[in-house]
Amino acid sequence: MGEVKEKFTHGEPIKLCDSVFRFHQPEGPAQLEVVFVHGLVDDHWDDAYWKTWLARDGTPNNVWPMTWLPAEFPFAQVYALKYDASIKQTATDGRMDLFLVGENLVQEMVNFGGIGQNGVPVVFVCHGFGGLVAKQIVVSAKNRFLQDRKAQNLLQNIRGFCFYSTPHHGSVLAKYLHSAKRGGKGPLLENMEVLNTETSRLSDDFEKAKHPSWYFASAAETHATSQYKQMVVEEASSRYGAGNYLALSENYADIVRPKAKNDSSYLWLTISLREVVKRSNVSSTLCEESLVPESFVRLKEQEEAINRLLQEAAIVGVVGMGGIGKTTLAKAVYQSICQNFDRSSYLDNVKSKASLDAEKLMILSLDDVMITLLKDFGITDRKTGSIVQHNALKDSRNDLLEDLKKYVHQHKVLVVVDDVGTEEILDRLLKDMGFLTGNKESRLIVTCRNWQVLKEYVPLVQRYDVEFMSSGKDIELFRYHAFQGARTVEQKQRILYDFLWKDSSEHLMDEFEIMCGDVVRACCGLPLSLEVMGRLLGSYLKDDLSSKQCLDCWKGALEKLKNAEPLEGGDDNDKLWKVLQISYDALGENEKNMFLDIACFFSDTIQYSEQTLIWIWGGKESKLNELRHLKDRCLVKISREDGVVTMHDQLRDMGRGVVRRQAGQKVKKMSRLWDCKDVGELVQSNEIKSKQIEGLSLYGLSRNDVSISLKDGMEGESSKTLKEGKGKRYSFKLNCPKMRFLNLHMGDENVIEAINIEGTSRVQWLCLRELSRAISEVPIFLQQCNKLCVLDMSECYGLVKLSNTISKLSNLLELNLSECRGLTRLPDSIGDLVKLSKLDLSGCKSLICLPKSIGKLSNLLELNLSLCCGLTRLRDSIGDFVKLSKLDLGGCENLTCLPESIGKLSNLLELNLNRCWGLTSLPDSIGDLVKLPKLDLSYCGTLTCLPESIGKLSNLLELNLIGCFQLTKLPDSIGDLVKLPKLDLTYCRTLTCLPESIGKLSNLLVLNLIGCQGLTRLPDTLGNLTQLQKLNLVACRELVELPQSSGCLTQLSRLHLTGCRKYRWMKASQISLLHKLKQHGCSDIRLPDGRPYHGKYSTKYCSAGAAYCDGCGLDDISTKCWHCDICPDFNLCESCYERRHELDQLRRQSEHVEDHPMTAITVL
Repeated sequence: MGEVKEKFTHGEPIKLCDSVFRFHQPEGPAQLEVVFVHGLVDDHWDDAYWKTWLARDGTPNNVWPMTWLPAEFPFAQVYALKYDASIKQTATDGRMDLFLVGENLVQEMVNFGGIGQNGVPVVFVCHGFGGLVAKQIVVSAKNRFLQDRKAQNLLQNIRGFCFYSTPHHGSVLAKYLHSAKRGGKGPLLENMEVLNTETSRLSDDFEKAKHPSWYFASAAETHATSQYKQMVVEEASSRYGAGNYLALSENYADIVRPKAKNDSSYLWLTISLREVVKRSNVSSTLCEESLVPESFVRLKEQEEAINRLLQEAAIVGVVGMGGIGKTTLAKAVYQSICQNFDRSSYLDNVKSKASLDAEKLMILSLDDVMITLLKDFGITDRKTGSIVQHNALKDSRNDLLEDLKKYVHQHKVLVVVDDVGTEEILDRLLKDMGFLTGNKESRLIVTCRNWQVLKEYVPLVQRYDVEFMSSGKDIELFRYHAFQGARTVEQKQRILYDFLWKDSSEHLMDEFEIMCGDVVRACCGLPLSLEVMGRLLGSYLKDDLSSKQCLDCWKGALEKLKNAEPLEGGDDNDKLWKVLQISYDALGENEKNMFLDIACFFSDTIQYSEQTLIWIWGGKESKLNELRHLKDRCLVKISREDGVVTMHDQLRDMGRGVVRRQAGQKVKKMSRLWDCKDVGELVQSNEIKSKQIEGLSLYGLSRNDVSISLKDGMEGESSKTLKEGKGKRYSFKLNCPKMRFLNLHMGDENVIEAINIEGTSRVQWLCLRELSRAISEVPIFLQQCNKLCVLDMSECYGLVKLSNTISKLSNLLELNLSECRGLTRLPDSIGDLVKLSKLDLSGCKSLICLPKSIGKLSNLLELNLSLCCGLTRLRDSIGDFVKLSKLDLGGCENLTCLPESIGKLSNLLELNLNRCWGLTSLPDSIGDLVKLPKLDLSYCGTLTCLPESIGKLSNLLELNLIGCFQLTKLPDSIGDLVKLPKLDLTYCRTLTCLPESIGKLSNLLVLNLIGCQGLTRLPDTLGNLTQLQKLNLVACRELVELPQSSGCLTQLSRLHLTGCRKYRWMKASQISLLHKLKQHGCSDIRLPDGRPYHGKYSTKYCSAGAAYCDGCGLDDISTKCWHCDICPDFNLCESCYERRHELDQLRRQSEHVEDHPMTAITVL
């Protein structure tokens, strides 16, 4: 115990080490730790740790944190920190080195004081500069002691900060003292200036290190000190974010020296501490399951995203597949924001608590849920005044629901509804609590697997889709569960090494590491899979197994995971597949079949857009709704960019497991076969025969995998095996009357040529993708597939022609011939495919022209001819595609013109002419495409002009002219494109001017003129673009100035002039213009040399008395003003600039250094 000479009112501080003193030790286990941190002092700092906190009640040496506070919080352990903080010393003596102070205090607090090591809430109570010290403690623990377990324990247990007059944004004393001393120096001024610099750096670091759940409260002085005749910390600087704030009628020193227990400064602290205790109790009782495993991995970013949505909407739906972490995320968000509401309630597993009528499927009651709400909101039984019980709810339901609705209407509440289940349950819950008509600041978070549950409440609800864990984060979570809570690679390796060391199997280290990677990849970022597999594999490390046996168990568990088989270890390990299958079990019969189709055939190497899948299933509109239902239930994802449907690997494996279980694990009874190993079991002689098969994949099956009998069709000739027969015609029968799907992707040419479909074919999808180069024609059996809806022959490089028999595919909806590079022509009979909706010929480089009959495809919606390099013209009959919505001619570099008939495509929504190098002009009829919202002409390098008719495209939303190098002008009619939000003229090098009509583009948001080297001026009407937000003029080398009307661009946020060599920005009129834009809020202005314009080059320098010299302190520079090009707030008068090498002794605290370039601005 250290010696303390002063006599204290009650006991005396206990010295635990040089920097940590204990003010109070509770009799029992501590439930709270309060740490007091003093500020700067102007006398001896040795006793500041207790003198700062002296009460002004007349009692000698009454340190109120030692006397009053323990009476209020007997369960709290109270500490005080001591550090060297005398303002009588200069900053150069090290008194203000926050880095060093933070590092030292962290180590002494955790190692000698034991602070933050007891699993109880830690709260910092800080005065003045002590608040910055507390912030630095957090930053140091986060950044400097990341591997120190005790330091990390401290961070985990911090729950709040109470700041008394802490200068979060610096102190005004620096400016006051500077003025008072007229440039002179002194220890106090030196410290104040260093403090102001430190706060800016520290604020950024602290914001990155803090946890969103921490509680913050700030108290501010309102009276000036007698010593400095003004406040030390102004109100704006003493506020911390959106935390609790109170202004007190005290000066800087007395704000922490209350006269009595009923002083506001003391009451404010006790209320703050009680709030922290209350929140900690809520957090500890929220759920038994710890949030630590996933919290430390990825939750912070997701929490922030949901908090942003909660700023915009009253309800946020957290949507995702089973096991993805919706509940964990909802709990984390709840804990971090519940303190911001009057009351909060977490309703877990609501679906299981609803009482249902099994026959009518109606909700009878939500009694358990209602009782939880009533208790959490503090609503009591009117009759007894006690907590509501089940019997009271039955007897007084209407009264209690009335009280609940009244409370929700009058108070700001937060409610989390976890796993709501159905629309009916949510609807009943919202009505019972009156949420929709309640307080507008209340918020509701709902977790569900099915977006349909919440769709009814749009736009009140915002959707948040929980994503799979990213690479790296998934490894961390697996490591935590598999290796005894290991959080670092080193900890994991140590645990694994110790296990292998017991039987001298260290040589297996690499194999175990490889297995870890394989398991994590197989889990595909699904948190539940990572947890289940981690715990299971971790259990083998604890069992009495040899290292080799353990490795074998790991391999077996991984194989079972891939095959969707139950894992060993009891119900806990089976829950993975049970959780995943919940959503599948809730589907209708048609939706189940669609889900299984995707899982078995369209989720690996072959994936299609939602439209293609709809066509595969026959093209019925009902299929689109059912597919969207799968998406709403998070069983599939549909890409926003290209509409491709994907499925998570775990869901795929679950679906395939369902198929196997439905067949009793017998291959011959399976409805879908996707594995060539299973197919091999079914092949008998020269036939696959099954009444159950709906889908069959022969992907990867070759003549060496199975024995197929060969027949040459000649009676009496003995059969030979496939391996023996050459030049023979053989038969491989597919006798599967229910077969809808046939996948021959990368099929063996011998197998494909041998296929004969027995009976009437019901095949709707046939994949012949990437056939052998030896196959130059379509297989013969194709003409049997008259029910075919989608034929995929993409990347058949050896295919030279299509047979005229293609016309027999009368039900075909999509024909994909993309990347058939040897295909030279299409048969005339292709015009007979009158139901065809999509024809993809992209990458058919040898295709020279289209047949005349192509115009008969009256139902065609999409035609893709991109990268058809040999195509020189289009048939006039292309105008007969009256339903066509998308025409892609991108990369048709030898296409020289478009037919006038293109104007007949009245339903066209997208026209892509990107990189049509030979296209010199567009037909006038282009203006007849009145529905067209998107026209891409980028890199049409020989296009010289646009027709006047372009102005008729009144619905155009995107016009891309990037790289039109020969474009010399725009037509006046361009101004008629009034809906256009973006005009991109990047690298239109020969463009010399823009038409005045451009000012009519009233909805233009972005104008890109990058690299328009010939552009000398902009039209005066530019200022009429009142909605313009971004104007990019980079590398407009001939541009001299901006029109004065540019100053009217009040919405402009970005103006880039980099590389505009002739732009005279220092001209007074242009400086005035730039300054005007800056005042309007244009935050990103780049000058010709690339430097940001920060607004200091303004017209205020054109009159004397407006600029302040940072060298001598002159307030009214009347001659030439020198402004730093780098430091936004640094100016010198002419005299100081001439002797700028002496400025180390003269200037105010600044980041400015001698070699910074400076610009002279003449003062008028």
